[in-house]
This record gives sequence, C-alpha cells and structure tokens, in this order.
Amino acid sequence: MTQTLPFLPLGHTVTSPASDVGTETRWQARLDDGRLAVVGQLAPDLARDLSIRRRYVRDVERVMALTAHSVAPTVAAGPMPDPRDKDAVAPWRVRLDPEGESLAELLVRAPLPLDEVATRFAAFADAVFAVHSQAVVLRDLRPEQVVYMSGGHVVLVDIGLARVDVLSSHTASSLLLRGSSYVAPEQLLRTAVDQRSDMWSVGVMMWQALTGSLPFGDGPPLLAEHDRLPALRRLRPDAPEVLEELLARCLSPDLSRRPSSMADVAWVLRGGWALWDTDETTVCQHCGTNLRVGQRLCLKCGRIAVRFEHAPEGERAFSLDVLKLNEEASPLKWLQGFLGDVSAQPIRNPEFLIGSVHMYSQEERGQRIRLPARLFNRLTRETAETLAQQASEHGVRMRIVRPTATVRTAFMMMGLVAVTVVLAFAVAAFGVSSWWIIGPAMAGLFALTAVASEQISASKTHAHYRLRERPAALPASDPLVARLAKLLAGEVPGDVRGVVGELALLVQRLVDHRAALLGDQAREVAVLTEPLHPLIAAVERHVDELQRIGTELAALDEGAMVRALGASEARRETTEVRAPILDGLDRLRVLEDQRAALFHRLLEAKSLLERTVRMGLAIHDPAREHDRQVALAMATLGE
Repeated sequence: MTQTLPFLPLGHTVTSPASDVGTETRWQARLDDGRLAVVGQLAPDLARDLSIRRRYVRDVERVMALTAHSVAPTVAAGPMPDPRDKDAVAPWRVRLDPEGESLAELLVRAPLPLDEVATRFAAFADAVFAVHSQAVVLRDLRPEQVVYMSGGHVVLVDIGLARVDVLSSHTASSLLLRGSSYVAPEQLLRTAVDQRSDMWSVGVMMWQALTGSLPFGDGPPLLAEHDRLPALRRLRPDAPEVLEELLARCLSPDLSRRPSSMADVAWVLRGGWALWDTDETTVCQHCGTNLRVGQRLCLKCGRIAVRFEHAPEGERAFSLDVLKLNEEASPLKWLQGFLGDVSAQPIRNPEFLIGSVHMYSQEERGQRIRLPARLFNRLTRETAETLAQQASEHGVRMRIVRPTATVRTAFMMMGLVAVTVVLAFAVAAFGVSSWWIIGPAMAGLFALTAVASEQISASKTHAHYRLRERPAALPASDPLVARLAKLLAGEVPGDVRGVVGELALLVQRLVDHRAALLGDQAREVAVLTEPLHPLIAAVERHVDELQRIGTELAALDEGAMVRALGASEARRETTEVRAPILDGLDRLRVLEDQRAALFHRLLEAKSLLERTVRMGLAIHDPAREHDRQVALAMATLGE
C-alpha cells in the first residue's frame, strides 16, 4: 500500500517510517517528479508552544531564502496560509535529499590520510563560508549534516534549527548535559554568537577525522575541559605544524584566537601561509590594559603605550638592580611578567638563582641570573623611581644606581693618585724607619682601591634587559588608530572590542608598511592615510550600530518573555494580550540576525586586511595593490 502524508499537498510517496530527530518528526519520501526528499514536521507538543512554533517557522523561512549553493534546497513549507497559526496543523518543511556520502559515514574509517583530510575539509570550509556570506550562523553543525557529492562538492542539510532546540524545554537540558559534542562552549553561556562558533564545530570534526576520536571526549559538553587540548602531533606525528596550529586556534575557548573567516581555514588547508600573528601580548604602561605586541596607542586610555624611557645621550642616567627574591611564587611571577611588559621583545622568560646555589645543577647555574643583578641601564630618574616603586609594591627589592656613583669613582681615583704621591714622598724623605706613617697610609690605599674598583665595576655592569623604545614621533597611522580607540570608550561588547582592537593594529601596520614602500612619496600624511579614511568611517558606523543593537538586545529578556507567554496561555488570555510578548520575541530574532550580519562584515574586513598586510613584501606596485585590498574590505563592509 502506498503511504502518503495527509498534511503534505505535494505529490509524494513515503519511503521510510517516521523517526524523531531533535524537535522534528521526519520521513524520507520520493516526490512525483522523482526527486528524493526529507519531510520534517515540528513535534505536535512543541507546536502548541507559540514561541517555539514561531521560531521554527522563521528559521525554515530563512533557510528557504538562502541562495548559498552549499545548502540543500527547501522546496516547500506549510501549512498555508499561515504556518504560525496555533490552530493549524504543526508546521512542516520539505527539503531535497542529496545523494552522497555524509561526513558521519566518512568518519567511521578515521583516522584519514592527511591529504584526504585537507581536501575534504577545505571543501567543507568553502560550504560553510558560503552560508556565512549571507550572515547566517549555523550554531550546531554535526557530521550527519555534511554530505559529499560526486566531484567533492559539499552540501549542508537540516541546518538553521539550533535555536528551536534551545527554546524547547525538553531539549534545553539535553543541550547542556547530553548535547552535541560539536557545539562551541560559548553557546552554553549566551545566545548571540557569530561565525567563529561554527569554526569550533568544523575544528572538532577535523580533529576526529585526523585522530579517530573527539578532542574533548564524548561526555557532556558542559563538563568538558575545553582549555585542555591534546597535542595533535603526538597523535599524528605526520601532521605539519601549521595544521596543528590551525586546529588549536579553531578549538580555542578564546574567540579572539580563532580564525576570522572560514575562507582563512580553506586557505591554510590548501597550502596557503598562516594568516594569524603571534599571541604575545604586552601592557599599556599607563593603565595596564593588555595590548598586542607592536601596538603603539592604547585603545583604552588613548595614550602612547610606552611610558618608561631611556635617558638621552649626554644626560644623567640611572640604572636599576634587583637585589633579592624570596621563594614565594607571587613576587617572582610579577617580576617575570613585569620584565616582559616593559622590555624590548622578544625576551627569554627570566629565571633567577634564588636561595642556595647548591640547589641548582651546573647547567642551571649557567642559565639563570645570579642576584643581585642589573636589569636596566640608562634610565631617566622618573623611570627608575617609578619602576623601583612598582617593584616594592609587589615585594621585590630593587636598588637605583645613581649617576653620582661615576662622580664618586672619579674623586676616588684622584684620591688614589694623591695618596700614592704622599707615600712616595714620605719614603724618600724619612726612609724605611717611618713605617708608623707608611702603614696606615697603605691600609687606606688598599681600602680606597677596593671601593673605587667596586664603583667602576658597578658603572660598567651589563644590563640583562633593555626598555621598549618609545616612538620618536607619531606615525601617520596613529590618528586613524585613535579614531578606532575612541569607539571603545563606552560600553562595547567584548567580542566587538576584540575585533576593533585587531583592526587597529592592522591599520597601523598597513600604513607603516605603505610608508616604508613609498619612500619619499610618503612625506605627505594624506598620501598614506587617504585610502583608509572611508574604511575607518565604515567601521565606526558598524560599531555604532552594534552598540545600538546590543543596548536593545539587553532590554529583551528571552527567558522572561517565554515564561510570560506560558503564564498568559495558562490564564487563557486573548491573542491581543499575548501579541506584545510575541512581537518582542520576533524583534529579538530580527536583532540577532542584524547583529550577525554586521559582525560578519567586521570579521571579513579584518580577514582581508590581514591578507593585505601579509602580502605587503611581495607587492611590486604597493600603492595600487594596497588600495585594491582596502577597496575589497570596504565592499565587505557593504560600503
């Protein structure tokens, strides 16, 4: 007997029994035109919840509107005329079922060869990037949703319904405790996420393809230790370093460490150079805010990040010695971080001989710094006193070596000469019988010689570190960086703050590099900065809009609205009473989509600028190529 679904108006034949998948009941079917399809219908108990029903319908409509080549088409949805109508049959959708091998089937034979992983996941990254380009975040991507067609083309199926799962009461707990091992950890803490959450999911699947296991185990995602990633090359010694670094970044709990774009992931997998910089940071020496190494202006206080200075040539200079450290961990840890923050980079993490030298091996004695030790030479008085005061506040004893020591050394040398002359005269005049004069004079001579020798040694002591250099003049990029810093003066979300900070450093590098390549042509500041002014203005508009959206989102408490809706339904209130609540939930969805679109553009612009900076040394016509890349970034921002 041929089976059909009574609610489905399309001509079809059901080819498999019903199965429950997430919030849907699904059937496989063959349409009358011969195409294979999957029919999904929201579970009836969930369909009675207006908030879930409306969310499901909205997500289905969004997927239908996607034009990305990598998404399996949804060819019909219903019921008509209004699938949001609570009294109508539960909403449903029909999407085509591509014929191919799913990633879940592929992972059964993991670990896979390196070349196959690189090829397949580069195509996977392309497919996800095509969706991201339409400002859609997939949120909870799983291996069974990835289908490899003949020729390597990737099609994504059953995407876009993750937020329905979160809203449904019987799946919210499972998301936390029994949920997908592929979901990014930040989704357990907040609902507004960006495309970097999907990079986590892709990274988990790539790790599984390389090793045959999940990176953080298959236990509850809420309980996993996401900051402890095993070393890939211990499990796959044949994996290149760049692949290990790529996976470490995709699977970092810190969003700022993940790649900005899926296009970057595909680029690296196809053999392109790594687009990321070092993760080394320093601090603003005025306000203590963390900065990327090389950043001149602090994005928090707006001042030049380097505060401590060398004394100019010919002026009185001071030195700084560390005298003593005890075995407590906190003073030593502070001193190590302090030296990293104020010293020219790179430096080796300082290790000291603390306590008895007999506690250390011969090799450690040669590598560690003996105390007392000279840290810096040629400091201004203000710098030396400020650094010594900071050290004292953290339990580290330091000594300022003042320039008067050199003056005292000169006087001592003059005294040595005078005493020597007096002794010679006394011996010549009185003979050897005058030891009562010569003895004390010789003792004084030896003491004076020892003191002078110590002073000479102190004045010539080699310093272990050198202060970071303060820029002699503000380069052309700094006014542009200052404009970006001004954007961060108010209450800016952390993810936006991080991206703007990275954009600021890229703008600085781009203008500085442009100045170096253009040479004499770069005398006019406008020559260097004119192409970037529209880009900065576009970033300013995007950040202002993100702040506005963030303020409105903060006023919309999804949980409170869902509870209010449930209470209203329990009281059997009219649709007119519930309308403001439903409108609020709809508005929340719209704002989430708008935020995702704006944030996507910022991330893609950052990715393009990263490539621009990296390509700089290979550019033959720097001005024209830089302008072209900036124009691409502008287009990405929708300008």
